[in-house]
Amino acid sequence: MRLTGPMFSLTASGTVGKTITMSKWKGRAYARTRVIPFNGRTADQQLQRGYLAVIAKAAQAVLTAAKDTPPGAGSQFFLDTMVKIPGTKSWVSQFQANEHNAVGADKTHYLTLSSEIALYSAAAGDAGLNDYITVGDTPVTYTAGFQLYILAKFAVAALGYSGFASGIDSATSGELTSFVAYVQTSV
Repeated sequence: MRLTGPMFSLTASGTVGKTITMSKWKGRAYARTRVIPFNGRTADQQLQRGYLAVIAKAAQAVLTAAKDTPPGAGSQFFLDTMVKIPGTKSWVSQFQANEHNAVGADKTHYLTLSSEIALYSAAAGDAGLNDYITVGDTPVTYTAGFQLYILAKFAVAALGYSGFASGIDSATSGELTSFVAYVQTSV
């Protein structure tokens, strides 16, 4: 015996018995196993969420300065992002892409700096940044100075910022003051 045509002529939508979900896709009925999403709270997931959050917090130094400026204006940092970041990507998403996998190593490296940590902290306060403490079972603190440090790393690597004569690891107070002005002062 040969059967042709659909086996069932039943059209349904929704979940049956908490096991099967039925719906339509492009006009065709289908059924699939019901899946309940898992919002994991493993240490690794919390760490990754913390990385994304600290990158977003660092970006606030630029976004705070840019939000009240007319289109086409803003800080030199902001204007440089419009020229040097690919048109299909925002500078914040490029910042996240560049820094996401490096945050842990950058934090470890930053903590090896000596007097520069105090300089970054002072300049970060001037930029309006605050320490960020992650939420979760094992909170991690990302200082405001570290946030400014990764923003400086991005500016040098992605935007060609050249205001650090000996590099970001040897930044002086004057260089950090100039960097904050680059990040926040409208031109």
